[in-house]
Amino acid sequence: MLCKFKKALAGASILALSMASAHAAQVRTAAQDSQPKFIKEGSTITGLCIDIFRALEHVDPQLKFQTLTSFTPLPRSEYQLQEGELDVICGLAATKERKEKFDVIDIPIYTTHLTLAARKDEKASVNSFDDIRKLGPDAIVLTVTQTVQAQMATAQPGLKVDTAAKDTKANFQKLLDGRGRFILHNDFALVEEIKRDKMGDKVKLLPIKLSTEGRYFIVSKKAPAGLKEELTADLEKLAASGELAKIFEPYKPK
Repeated sequence: MLCKFKKALAGASILALSMASAHAAQVRTAAQDSQPKFIKEGSTITGLCIDIFRALEHVDPQLKFQTLTSFTPLPRSEYQLQEGELDVICGLAATKERKEKFDVIDIPIYTTHLTLAARKDEKASVNSFDDIRKLGPDAIVLTVTQTVQAQMATAQPGLKVDTAAKDTKANFQKLLDGRGRFILHNDFALVEEIKRDKMGDKVKLLPIKLSTEGRYFIVSKKAPAGLKEELTADLEKLAASGELAKIFEPYKPK
């Protein structure tokens, strides 16, 4: 009888370990070339979202985010998320289109302000899209392709917009080459890009906040069962404890 009990206990232990191992499976994600959300140095990626991943793993040891070593263009990441090849993407705006295709965890992990960058010698006073329109057809607004900023700019009637660039770095080069007058992006990314490429003597941010937007965890509808609920509970803990705000503090635009 004792032998049977020991065998049953051993079997239950193996099953529990197996279930725990399955539950602790790697959370599949991707990094975009968007600093300081993700910062790449060689084959190492750090940044705000990586810090949030580590904090989530600390409060919930069952979570393990995959190690990221390279950037993936955002359109491809969203396609992979829709197909179930990725589980989550960190730090995206909760657009209407994304809410239809994915599950959005409604806890802002940080907040950004939509603003404009221009060449250092820009003299125009701009406080709205209407002010840009008044500058004429040469006042081209540069955005990164397939981003919320591109959608917003192209929805503005009469605004000349260039949405061809694959990243912010390419738009800064266009700006300096005179192929655009303004860059529309969030302050979070623009400040970091100016620092990274040492363009403080060539480019400036305009003192304007066109909108304020939260950034969220976006979860695939094909993600493992319970992952969204688990991430939601863990993010609630980090937000309530003040840890999310603490993580964001060193990354705030300054």
